[in-house]
Amino acid sequence: MNCSSCFQQRSSVESTPGQYSAERREFLYKAASMLGITISAGACISLVPACEQTQVNTSSGMMGTGSATLDIASQSALQRVGGAVRIALNNTQLVIIRTSMTEFLALSAVCTHAGCLVNLPVGGTLSCDCHGSQFSATDGRVLNGPAAVPLRRYTTSFNSMTNILTITF
Repeated sequence: MNCSSCFQQRSSVESTPGQYSAERREFLYKAASMLGITISAGACISLVPACEQTQVNTSSGMMGTGSATLDIASQSALQRVGGAVRIALNNTQLVIIRTSMTEFLALSAVCTHAGCLVNLPVGGTLSCDCHGSQFSATDGRVLNGPAAVPLRRYTTSFNSMTNILTITF
């Protein structure tokens, strides 16, 4: 057997020229497609919330800035001393409690333990249903953990002539 016959045998076993390059292109196309699908799926999964409970950013650096106003006449619960509302102002979840005819307390409505929203006060206590933390409705201090940090308190000023409450963030 001479070299030319070996070459002829090998050539007859191999497929036609260009077939491998077409298969390679198809393989690379499918591999790139699968990679794209995998990356897209990962991005979509990251958009799904981890919990079904309402959560808000609790980082003090991320809170709103400036001030917001609230017309007390538009909030029937705040017409009486002891009344309270949970409301979002300036992208900040708040619990506002009327403590006297001219004074209001504004606290963050976001539990400092896990970021869930606290309930309106009952018996002088703001409670979080997520893990049982309780806070004082008079100043936001922790009454019962697992939260260890009090609710953030915001400065308020009330104009009794216009019935407008201003909250400073």
